[in-house]
Amino acid sequence: MPYQNVIIPTPIIDARQALLCARLNLHSARRLLQKGSLRRGISTLYDSVLFGIMYYVTRYEGCPGVDLGDATAIFHLLTYAGVFEDQQAFHRLSLTVERFLWQGPDAFNANAILIEVEDILRRLGVMKIQKTQ
Repeated sequence: MPYQNVIIPTPIIDARQALLCARLNLHSARRLLQKGSLRRGISTLYDSVLFGIMYYVTRYEGCPGVDLGDATAIFHLLTYAGVFEDQQAFHRLSLTVERFLWQGPDAFNANAILIEVEDILRRLGVMKIQKTQ
């Protein structure tokens, strides 16, 4: 069996690793969207959110026993903790990304998805809040 077709997932073990993955995926997604590779760009944005959620959870020791594989449950936990006001934001983003990947880019605005992802990442502490002058 050729090794280039096998993906071996690396478990996230600390907050810094998750933070770097979230930021690298966001940077890659922006570059892909600028090049016109919308499907890869949007799926990379979604990965950035997942790594951002992992970063937030692993950064705080107060979340023992949390299954890092269940992003929806973690998002609801973070909503309950007050990180997010909108309880359905992650669910809506997931559905939007899923529809985008299945139906294609014709009916969707990739910039709107990028703005929503950046807002989520700011709330998670992955991106710094930029002050307007």
